[in-house]
Amino acid sequence: MKKFFSMLVAILASISISASNGFTVSSVSSISSGKKIMLWTDLHVMNPALLVNAGNAWQNYLASDRKMVDKSWEIFDGMVDFALAEKPDMLLVAGDLTKDGEKQSHAYVATGLQKLVDAGIQVYVVPGNHDRGTNSNAVAYDGDVVTPVEVADDSFFEQTYATMGYQQATARDEHSLSYIVKPFQGLTLLCIDSRQGKLADGTLLWAYQQAVAARKAGEKVIAMMHHGLIEHFYKEDFFNSTALAEYHETIKDSLLSAGVHAVFTGHFHTSDIAKDYVDSEKNSIYDISTGSLISYPCDFRDMVLSDDLSTLTIQTRMVTGLASESDFSNYAKGRFQSSVRKIFEAQNPLSASMKQLMASSLETIYDRLIEGATLQAEGNENLNERSEGVITDLTATLGSIKNLLGESAAMFPLFVYGEDMIASMLTDQSPYLTDRVNVTNDRELSIALDHVNTGITSIADTTTANSDDLWYTVQGVRVQQPTRAGVYVKNGKKLLIK
Repeated sequence: MKKFFSMLVAILASISISASNGFTVSSVSSISSGKKIMLWTDLHVMNPALLVNAGNAWQNYLASDRKMVDKSWEIFDGMVDFALAEKPDMLLVAGDLTKDGEKQSHAYVATGLQKLVDAGIQVYVVPGNHDRGTNSNAVAYDGDVVTPVEVADDSFFEQTYATMGYQQATARDEHSLSYIVKPFQGLTLLCIDSRQGKLADGTLLWAYQQAVAARKAGEKVIAMMHHGLIEHFYKEDFFNSTALAEYHETIKDSLLSAGVHAVFTGHFHTSDIAKDYVDSEKNSIYDISTGSLISYPCDFRDMVLSDDLSTLTIQTRMVTGLASESDFSNYAKGRFQSSVRKIFEAQNPLSASMKQLMASSLETIYDRLIEGATLQAEGNENLNERSEGVITDLTATLGSIKNLLGESAAMFPLFVYGEDMIASMLTDQSPYLTDRVNVTNDRELSIALDHVNTGITSIADTTTANSDDLWYTVQGVRVQQPTRAGVYVKNGKKLLIK
């Protein structure tokens, strides 16, 4: 059955639909009834006017980055034309709209998105960590010279994308660029500004209260933020501390207890859907992470919300063709694998002598890590027959290196946690290394948005806790007092402890 499914996905992915001028995307099956929602993230568009002369400075930048920024404006323009032809009811953009927050790049993106707004498509955006603030990479390129350019701040972002959420907002967070909109009757969209990976003080409380109020009014609530909400594999937060929002478990628990069951995220550049729950599997929350439009395999989501708002059906599409590249998919894959190898080589903690001694084993590790990273980027790793071979080869090679290193292997996290991390990633196993989280289909999935009432109706934002009365975790476990940051229940109220 798994082989059949993999073959079916491959066949569907090979069928492309042309938008204009050589730009193509993969096709998906048609769903006739419901609201059509498109989701893009991590566009990282650079205004082509910032590329004055494609000299050494530009080539050195491209060589150091896994994103295909040199294709960003071509892909973005193609996606705008494609959306105009497809006419979704709503487009969501989950952050990192620009390369590095350049005002000129924001202006370019906003001009393209305004075409969709003018065509009657509702567009809603949230900022990512590349969209504002001081950024040394916000430059214009001219031969060997780079020149700093102006970078957006909160005010500029809000003004530039005024017609893409901020003017339509029914509520605003005073602490951030978070807002609430009601795109369809009976639906509330909670747009959360995760800033540089940490919510502003007061934003989580605001988001929780807005979601609770919407649920009490009988609305379904979905959310969007840039940074991840749930670990998608074992030790993800440990190996990449910037992949997820800070206090992501607290955010997850709070949103779920408020009745939010689907959260759209980006940032990590992979299309992977993680599922978690607090007190019951029947009351689950999904972190629907979507890959970058300019990183292989150049994914975006094409979704349908049922007319009764009970079910969200997710399908995944890819950019498959560009006018500038005759074999774009293989070109993008090659760019991705080349950059991943550089990252792994740069992060190798071994000394030069150890690298020389283990050169053959390291080549095997690099090859298999690159293959593993490619499988994860493509999604549904657990359905791909190549995953088992990658796990076997990496486990054997890591084991032999650990034997050579002896007790000193304990100094290197890769040798301590690596085998479990790789197995978790490529089998889609829970980050808890148990069946705590169910395996989900990363590319095609239907999610029920029905609410299971937790009975918790209020929340307080506090940094201290009184140990006199009884405390409970949101799972219902009694504790003497909170021992870590998180969400707890005391005297019938839900408390956020930082």
